[in-house]
Amino acid sequence: MEPAVATKRRVSLKFFMLNARFQVRDVGCSGMKAGKIEMESGGSCQYQYIKLDHYYFCLQQSPIIFAWLLFCKREDLLTIQPWLKKNLAPWTLSYFRYHWKMFMRNVWHISIFVRCRLGLRDNVQTVRLPVYGQFGMAVHKGYKIFNLRSGLATKIFDSDVNQSSIVREIEQLKKVSQIDFAPSLTRWDLAERWYQEEYIRSNIPLAHRSPDSVTFLKAFYQEVVPCMNSLMVFQPPEAKDLMVCLKELMGIPEIKRLSTEELTGSEFKKIKSFLDSMVECLRVEGNILVNLVFTHGDFCPANMLNTRQGIKFIDWESAGYRSALFDFYSYFFYRIVSSKHSVENVVSEVNEGLPNFISGVAMKMPEIAYSLSHFEKVYRWMYYVEEVCKGLERERTDKNLNILEDILKYIEAFNRYEEILVDKEQSVKCVE
Repeated sequence: MEPAVATKRRVSLKFFMLNARFQVRDVGCSGMKAGKIEMESGGSCQYQYIKLDHYYFCLQQSPIIFAWLLFCKREDLLTIQPWLKKNLAPWTLSYFRYHWKMFMRNVWHISIFVRCRLGLRDNVQTVRLPVYGQFGMAVHKGYKIFNLRSGLATKIFDSDVNQSSIVREIEQLKKVSQIDFAPSLTRWDLAERWYQEEYIRSNIPLAHRSPDSVTFLKAFYQEVVPCMNSLMVFQPPEAKDLMVCLKELMGIPEIKRLSTEELTGSEFKKIKSFLDSMVECLRVEGNILVNLVFTHGDFCPANMLNTRQGIKFIDWESAGYRSALFDFYSYFFYRIVSSKHSVENVVSEVNEGLPNFISGVAMKMPEIAYSLSHFEKVYRWMYYVEEVCKGLERERTDKNLNILEDILKYIEAFNRYEEILVDKEQSVKCVE
């Protein structure tokens, strides 16, 4: 063997042994320093994440990468939580104040991150998760971790989530992956309770959040209506008796709880009173056939991303069969509840946008379009009931959001919407 080759092999062996020794020191048990990787009894790595503001950051990345995320990849952070973004006029005093505040906050977060890596700070919320990523956030039933390098987003379920719920969500996402404007599901691990899907990076299209109705409706016609129409034909529609639909909705455990002594708060009483009134209104309409279609379940601008391939929708966990106008009304009522647009303006927008939407449906599903045109009121009330029921189902498992408050906001918007429609009908009758 030549001396140079032997020397190279000895150096490589030394490096391998040092690296192995370093990894052994890093793989600790309980009581280890903050920056180390923990091994569970099953042998899987547990990466440690610290919570700073609304995000979780992995301590296994270097402080340089962390600083790069804060200063150079802020758009990626705002993509997953767009409600934190402020659209300020450039080169104004408010613009400079905002960015100076963000700069100082980032410097402070870097100092916290470094101290946590050195084990010098203990009063920061931390979690240990089986998947590596640069940053993440708490979501419904777990966490979502984002890896910019691999282009993947991983949802990790909490330990109290049933295995059957995880399987059901994964099976649903397998189907959804076939939709052009949905992220692709890549792989999953039921033992470690996670799945990975394509990470879509973009900004929320400002047109879909615009307070200007003309701009908003133009974006709706061009980008949203084609997606809604495609989604409606993705799975075969179902026709059901209205009374059967109501019986199924009122039979879910979360609705039955409203009639027990377990829920005595004023919030639950308001919810029960609203549901009872809507169910009674629907029963008066008689036992008509309503059409159920495959829906996104949370079809709103917050889940829309503008990419080079066109509009993409994320967060399909609530996808399923619902009334044919569920996604349509979800998109418009989001402006009232989350974007704080006036109900009066949204009524006008719906009156203009709904005929356009139904005409698009008529091209592929004329029977459903006929039903939507003749029973528009029934489908709107069905959406109200379904939205509240969806919120009550989520209220029992969501630890991050005040779902009851959101439900009451929706009910307030629904009641105001109906009041405006009644006033308009009375005005028309007076004119006649």
